[in-house]
Amino acid sequence: MKRLEILQQFQNWQKNNNLKEVFKNYPLFFLMVVLPIFLVSFYYLFIASDKYVSEAKITIKQTGQPTTSFNIPLFGIGNPVSREDAMYLKAYILSYDMLDYLDKKLNLKKMYQSKDIDFISRLSSDVSHEEFLKYYQKHIVKISYDDISSILTIQVFAFKPEDAKMIAEAILEQCERYINGISHKIAREQMNFIEQELAYANQKMQNAKNTLLNFQNTYKVLDPTQEAQASASLVAQLEVQLAQQEAQLRNLLTYLNEDSFQVQALKNQIKSLKEQIEKEKSKMIGGDRKLNKLLAQYLELKLNVDFAVDVYKATLSAFETTRVEASRKLKNLVVISSPNLPDEALYPKRAYNIALASLLILLFYGITKLVIGIIKEHRI
Repeated sequence: MKRLEILQQFQNWQKNNNLKEVFKNYPLFFLMVVLPIFLVSFYYLFIASDKYVSEAKITIKQTGQPTTSFNIPLFGIGNPVSREDAMYLKAYILSYDMLDYLDKKLNLKKMYQSKDIDFISRLSSDVSHEEFLKYYQKHIVKISYDDISSILTIQVFAFKPEDAKMIAEAILEQCERYINGISHKIAREQMNFIEQELAYANQKMQNAKNTLLNFQNTYKVLDPTQEAQASASLVAQLEVQLAQQEAQLRNLLTYLNEDSFQVQALKNQIKSLKEQIEKEKSKMIGGDRKLNKLLAQYLELKLNVDFAVDVYKATLSAFETTRVEASRKLKNLVVISSPNLPDEALYPKRAYNIALASLLILLFYGITKLVIGIIKEHRI
């Protein structure tokens, strides 16, 4: 019975009151709730342009790095090298360079200034370069990174499905050039540096060898070490002979006079041995061609040659190692999921946006009514 009475009262109110009277009785509700919700609903239902999304998934791998399994270290954080490369690539995709490339290749600015796009989503005709970049970063490209799998997801938003796919493909194409260019540039710089070091080490080795050859040719000696050893051996042998003959002389003096023929002959032999010993010693440490000085110079030059050869060998080994490492560290862009051609528009989410806008409008209206009520109470 009560339900029938309420329904009858509502019908009577509807007959006796028109929209103008309701607006007159509730102007704030109409201005803050009914009108905004009507405008939002009208925009999303009849004006807002459909937006399509083309998605691609990529990752960056080094040559020699396993591609069949993901690197998942402790605490669930992916490969830090892959993350670093992915962050560089993300920054490049959102940069002026990528924007300029896309605009030059696809006429991106004109694509988003089309009259077919609603006035709110459309790119302004007199937009500046900085504003174009902000629009590109906010409305055209969205990038997300998965720390666990090291996968970079690129989403491209456009008002035509073929435009979204075309832009995504152009981004991947330029990203591959960027990654290849960076990795090859680093490899070339490493190889150029080690090649310069190898050439420098080789030149130093040749200079040391030439200096040693000039020394040998100047003093007509192949190896002063051997000559010094031969001279020392000869002196030692002569000193042994001298000692033997001096012993023999003492023995003869026990039963012969000093002026005897045997004693005089032995003294002459001893004198000759002493002179020969002094002569050989003077060769080693005296005269214009001092053997000890030659030996010191030779050993210094030989040490320089040996050191230069060792440096050259080490540099040559480093060159080969760098060559292998440079080829192993080349980075490749791996496309896990190619850009798709969307069948339906995912945005805008009309029902969701209308409901969310209505909720926020009602919340704002409630706060406004509360503030007005508080102000009225304080006035009273």
